Amino acid sequence: MQSVGKAPVLLFGGQIHTFDKTDRVADAVLIDGGKIIAVGAADELRAAAGRSVSGIDVKGATIFPGLIDTHPHLLHYGSLQEPLVDIADATDHDDIVRRIAARAAVTSPGEWIMTTPVGEAHYFIRRSYKDLREGDLPTRQVLDRATTRHPIVIQAWAPTVPNVIAFNSLALDELGIGRETPDRVSNVWIEKDAGGLPTGRLRGSVTNYYSNDDYANSLWLKVPFLKYEHLVPGTKRAISNYHKLGVTAVYENHMMDRKLIDAYRELRDRDELELRVMASQEAEAYGMPWSRPRAMPDFMMRLEDAAASIDLKGDWFRFNGVTIMWDGTCFPGGMMMHEPYEGPYGEQTKGHYHISPEKAEIVMRFCAERRIRLNTMCMGNEANEQNLALLEKLAKAVDIRALHWVLVHAVFIERQQVERYARLGMDLTTSMSFCFGKGDLFRRKIKNVPLHDLLPLRRFFDTGFAVAGGSDWGPKSAFEQIKLALTHEFAGSGHRNLGPDQKISRREAISMWTRDAAAVLQWPEIGSIRPGANADLVVVDRDLMSCDVDDIGDAKALLTLVDGRIVHDAKAL
Repeated sequence: MQSVGKAPVLLFGGQIHTFDKTDRVADAVLIDGGKIIAVGAADELRAAAGRSVSGIDVKGATIFPGLIDTHPHLLHYGSLQEPLVDIADATDHDDIVRRIAARAAVTSPGEWIMTTPVGEAHYFIRRSYKDLREGDLPTRQVLDRATTRHPIVIQAWAPTVPNVIAFNSLALDELGIGRETPDRVSNVWIEKDAGGLPTGRLRGSVTNYYSNDDYANSLWLKVPFLKYEHLVPGTKRAISNYHKLGVTAVYENHMMDRKLIDAYRELRDRDELELRVMASQEAEAYGMPWSRPRAMPDFMMRLEDAAASIDLKGDWFRFNGVTIMWDGTCFPGGMMMHEPYEGPYGEQTKGHYHISPEKAEIVMRFCAERRIRLNTMCMGNEANEQNLALLEKLAKAVDIRALHWVLVHAVFIERQQVERYARLGMDLTTSMSFCFGKGDLFRRKIKNVPLHDLLPLRRFFDTGFAVAGGSDWGPKSAFEQIKLALTHEFAGSGHRNLGPDQKISRREAISMWTRDAAAVLQWPEIGSIRPGANADLVVVDRDLMSCDVDDIGDAKALLTLVDGRIVHDAKAL
């Protein structure tokens, strides 16, 4: 990590939006020893330092508190990405073959060679494999040109249905897919050529997580796509990518098991954790091909382990409690709604549980008795209704309001549900990706739910919530998420679902990534620029408070500081 020197450092030459209690706007900020010492006029702060001060002239750029992503999946992204051949920006099949062949040349025969998907994860809206010159993923014959001594898989990230993956001939052999394999197994379609041989491309519910398909899961259990040895190096790489986006802290509160969380602890113990992390441990197991509901003794043991691991004082790593997930996403038909809607293959569905209500109630009572944080992920209006019923029942016996439990996502939520959550003292972390990436899907599939119930941010702010934003699978630009909080734009159609229940101010949208995010994390030393706070800052190439709304998403982090040290420098100052 690059240092800006032992002497105090003065950042000046541009506006500073402090996001302190008064929303002060200043000209300069003085930092020393990893802390913010003073905020004010440059000449006054330079004189007050009393000794040699090094300076950074931001040349008209704008300074904000370091950004906080409260739903990043940073560790999942980093560890999944670490061993892969990156073909995200590949242009054609020859390009893909060249990249895989280069990896094969340095890989022992028989080892799997795995790639990223083609295009921009998570939902592949702006670019996907369809944008290859050939308009589709390569067949096994094409992939065999890269290597015949290594099984190859082009992965499919994101619970997008239908999705597509591709294998070479050796991979098909290892997976037992051949002429005799039916054209369709469960909700997976095996593409075949005119002679009846598999082409190597499989379509349907083929994602390697949250596919909700037994056959697809059986295939992924044979592919070593996620290994624990990639956790630490992959996480370090992902942290570096987040710094480039101005992110200085994250809240890992979903799909985090003890083994995963320990990667952050290991980095902390090595003094190599260069991003502030709050974590929460998932109570139930779901999402991955090997996930099965936990037996009750194991379930309770994990709750006890979480309660014994609470750490709310660390400078770099903190652990605050437990997470449960009521329902899933709309793409695979998992979102729980009051009324049936069209599932991925034309069937009617009302969604499904990821955790049983009985287990959810056990977790709620456990967290209330131990006085620890509970994060509850609810996607649809029915999930919110069932969650509220249990919370309100519990609140009659135990004070939970003071705990400020966290509601996660709340994609479709009714006004009266927001008001009931507010009376329970809840906070919110949500992701605008569910508007941008899935808005048009909602309009097609869910016909009987008004869109004013889709991510109604105004309702949350008006009822006193601390509201925080997250990318939900990074690294994604927080600046784009801030823009989406102001536009509620759907990616494909460009429709802007910006009704009175959605509309928030620019300051509120940015606060979702700064002051409000810190409030949700209950981490007062971050999220604002004020004396005594941690010197976590981002220098942005434009003023997000005054530039055109449509330009916010294109903003760039020119400089990112964590603990007063430069962790990203775009060399533009």
